Amino acid sequence: MEKKKAIALILAAAGLQCLAGCEKNKSESTPSYAATPVQTVTEPPIGGADISGDNYNSEAYEKKINEHVQASSPNYNELVLGTVGKDVIVPEDGAEDVGLGSYRLSSSGIKLYYDETIFPDELVLTLEKYFTSFPPADYPTYINCVFPSYITEMEKYLKENYQYDLKTSFSKRCASLAEQMSGDYRITRIKLEEAPVYDETKDNLETYFSGAGEIFGKDYYSQVKEESDDIIDACFFIMAEDSYGKEQLLVADYEIVFAVKDGKYYTFG
Repeated sequence: MEKKKAIALILAAAGLQCLAGCEKNKSESTPSYAATPVQTVTEPPIGGADISGDNYNSEAYEKKINEHVQASSPNYNELVLGTVGKDVIVPEDGAEDVGLGSYRLSSSGIKLYYDETIFPDELVLTLEKYFTSFPPADYPTYINCVFPSYITEMEKYLKENYQYDLKTSFSKRCASLAEQMSGDYRITRIKLEEAPVYDETKDNLETYFSGAGEIFGKDYYSQVKEESDDIIDACFFIMAEDSYGKEQLLVADYEIVFAVKDGKYYTFG
């Protein structure tokens, strides 16, 4: 039971996608920072300047997140994904972010790095919605990005073993990311690539879903295959701007899986 609880904490508080790193050796991979500053003012997602930056107070910030999330009501309406610009933008030679490669802008102003012949725009925009739900602690948006049966199974497990719900789990994830950024931040860049083969003797997806299967007490991977039309394995990077206007790497080299159901894309965790 202790092993299962440890796995559950990882899955619920940190998210399934943070269980496996994407090993990469490409010279164009996202660096540890992008020195080109984002010139827009950081919106106060949930905390505000009084508890961010030099005034960052982790306890007060987490309390404010939790109060906001607990007061929200799940909305299972279809996500409004926005759009991706048609133009591919290539940084000029000498630009400090030239090593990141070319990108396209979403209607939210986020720079998206991906191969459109491999990943549909809708998938990338779903990933954008998923991660942009964390700075403002937007639980209704988050819940619409997560695979329905995962929500059901995790809610059941958390209530039976920890006496709290997925809202609390989401709050903890929001607080953890805010901790990395000293409070308020906003997502600026998302890079998505094909996942490498982590172990030649094991299937990526079987490994990915093994933790969930153990804590749910079932073959959850088989359930997902039955409930979805396709499953897509990928690797992602996220960059964000903090309350000082500095852009930095927030999440790097992590595997993420999408299930496709009725033309919609969902993730896990």
